[in-house]
Amino acid sequence: MIKPLIDKIETNLYDIAIEMKYPTLEGDLGVLIFYATMYKYANEEVYKEKANKLLEKLLAVFSDCELPSGFLEGFEGILYTVQYLYKCNIIEDMQIVEDLEKYLIQTIKIDFNANNYDPLHGSIGKLLYFINSESKSKEEVEELINLFIESLYKNREEKDQNIFWYDSYEKGQMINLGLAHGITGVLTFLLRLKELEYKNPKIDILIEGLLKSLMSFKNNIPNTSIYPNFVTEEKSKDISRSVSINTRLGWCSGDLGISYTLHYASKVLKRDSLKPEVINLMKSIISRLMSTSKLDHYEEYSFFDTGFCHGISGIVYILEKMNNDLKSPQIEKRIGFWKEQLTTNLEKQLSYDEEIYLPWYRQDKEKSYTLEKGAMLNGLTGVGLALASIHYKKYDWSDFFLLF
Repeated sequence: MIKPLIDKIETNLYDIAIEMKYPTLEGDLGVLIFYATMYKYANEEVYKEKANKLLEKLLAVFSDCELPSGFLEGFEGILYTVQYLYKCNIIEDMQIVEDLEKYLIQTIKIDFNANNYDPLHGSIGKLLYFINSESKSKEEVEELINLFIESLYKNREEKDQNIFWYDSYEKGQMINLGLAHGITGVLTFLLRLKELEYKNPKIDILIEGLLKSLMSFKNNIPNTSIYPNFVTEEKSKDISRSVSINTRLGWCSGDLGISYTLHYASKVLKRDSLKPEVINLMKSIISRLMSTSKLDHYEEYSFFDTGFCHGISGIVYILEKMNNDLKSPQIEKRIGFWKEQLTTNLEKQLSYDEEIYLPWYRQDKEKSYTLEKGAMLNGLTGVGLALASIHYKKYDWSDFFLLF
């Protein structure tokens, strides 16, 4: 059931990416990640051959591309991609990006100065290249990490030992709790630094303050989700819940991403006291129905969102990755439900060759938006990677989603 879907996705992705019109992680570089992962998991030369053809096209067009700065949608994604190809034995060395490293460091430092720690668009995603590097000395990387930690610490907000940062993309003093763009993502990255044994003492201070914030920022009123998307700080200096109380079930924001981070924290910190929090969240998560999960419904096409960011494939992947540790029969049963929903809805989605328009509530008067088939977050690339993990029972490709 799964492999035929992977094969159909693979055909779609190659036809899109071989043009290399969008050489970013969100676009065609994401497809390269998919092929490298398939080669690593399946050990079939056809995937390596196609990855190399895509790489050749990338090298042919990259110098003419005008890309912005950014991990997901900018030129920096090429360094992470080439590093991943090397780790998957697609290429023998990383010489093709060595000259770009100095520019990556420059943009990271610009992010520090701008207080831009966003995992997808700011410094955190870009730093993954360095903490994953086998060629850089620990001292070189530590220097960059210490600059990051000092910037985080200097610009933190702290009240009653709660540590947080305001969301730069939102008006007013809004605290984003999401894994994709919020304090949960910052916490997860700090936990990764802790796991890799970076020794800056402020890492521990920030981790403890962020954990305290997450414990404080739950919904006061019982709802279908335990956490909101955002909290606001009133002039009275009290932290109050106010925005998007009932959050969607997905990777990017809400209970699912937070549950993963708290589970990861319990492992990295060896802290059993966090386990009841994780169990409580998981009980709530597996009780969510299709109707209460806030999945986008493509009504004209009769399928629900299958994407990784806030769709069914991301739900399955995170639940599977967590339950590899938790080994809960209740979670396993619910995974079965979501797998069935994934295959059913994906088959419907793949039956359309023409453009698929986003639901009416994601359109505006000036422009019609369509589903980007080759996209990592909401398109077939993220779905294909999740399916590869489900099929081969391996879950080690997802660190750029902060799923370590």
